[in-house]
Amino acid sequence: MIELILVLALLAAVMALAAPSLSRFMAGRTITEEARRFVGLTRYARSHAISTAVPMEVRIDQETGTYALSPVAGYQFEEKKPVEFHLADGLRFDLDPASLDEKDEARILVWPDGRIDEESLETLHLSDERKGDAIEIGRTENGLGYEIRDKG
Repeated sequence: MIELILVLALLAAVMALAAPSLSRFMAGRTITEEARRFVGLTRYARSHAISTAVPMEVRIDQETGTYALSPVAGYQFEEKKPVEFHLADGLRFDLDPASLDEKDEARILVWPDGRIDEESLETLHLSDERKGDAIEIGRTENGLGYEIRDKG
């Protein structure tokens, strides 16, 4: 019984020492995971546009930190559930003001043949206000998708 208590006390001490490092590790992954989720949404938009033959757009609202996928206005397509995400606390989009439309949103338009419209957003930055960290997301070299370019 004494051995069990000693092992539990030792385990508690190790966890108390490891917890702060683990929380910093998890906080650091937030910006990377959010960037991956955004790139994943652009890939899903391309796939969805091709499979349904309906142009799709990803709308990015810098003010609210929301990004969402929907069919282009004027096309009839019944989506079973909306695809919309909100940035995690402390994260924000940094967009070039020239890339914003009249609603202060940036857009990525994907045509049914898989092309990304040339008027679509070229790059965006995802910033972590707490850590001063940023990730750039931009079009791939072939222009058919988006990728995480660098961190810094």
